[in-house]
Amino acid sequence: MRIAVCDDNEIHRDIMEHLLNRYSSERSISFELVPYEYGMNFLYDMEEGAYFDAAFLDIYMEDAMGNEIAHKLRAMGYQGEIVFLTASPDFAIESYDVNAGGYLLKPPNYEKLKMVMDRITRNIDPCTYHIRQRTTVTKVVYHEILYIESSNSKCILHTESGGAYTVYKTLNTIEEELDDRRFLRCHQSFLVNMDHIKQVEKQFLLSNGDIVPIRQRGVKLVRQAYMDYVSSKATVL
Repeated sequence: MRIAVCDDNEIHRDIMEHLLNRYSSERSISFELVPYEYGMNFLYDMEEGAYFDAAFLDIYMEDAMGNEIAHKLRAMGYQGEIVFLTASPDFAIESYDVNAGGYLLKPPNYEKLKMVMDRITRNIDPCTYHIRQRTTVTKVVYHEILYIESSNSKCILHTESGGAYTVYKTLNTIEEELDDRRFLRCHQSFLVNMDHIKQVEKQFLLSNGDIVPIRQRGVKLVRQAYMDYVSSKATVL
């Protein structure tokens, strides 16, 4: 889960980081927190393809108003959570205009922050991959991913429903972003979701009938990695 905190006051950014880290520890939910001093820098990153599950926006920033940033985000198709940070409740109505998750008075109270974060995390599956396509973001939960194949300078992500998404990233980058043990790099050009493997021979047969190759060098290691994964799941059950 990625969270942006936009506030031109360093002290307030530090307070938010401290409170969010406290929430992360208490709820055992891992976050990647990215601070922004300027709202426009945050907006530029979003336009360049960055994605955040939630954004905390200070209403009054040196370079832009938080509500203006929020409106531009929604116009871009951003579907994530927006929470305003403000010294006055006068802008509460703005939270409804952009379908925001609410607002927090500064300095934020931890109990209030916890209520907001509980609402946000209930609506977010942490095991979700975000695919940026122009101004829209498609969310694909991990269990729907069958496999990902590298094709020239892009990758194709195949889903259980039969859909396929083009991702303009390297397979190494996607593997790092997923960072989940269910995904096995079984071939230089393939990353497979082991939960969908039905049969293992010289290649993997998946639940939908697709075949994913196994690299010939190290085939025993790949098979063993799969067997270890299956065994670990059986132990947990």
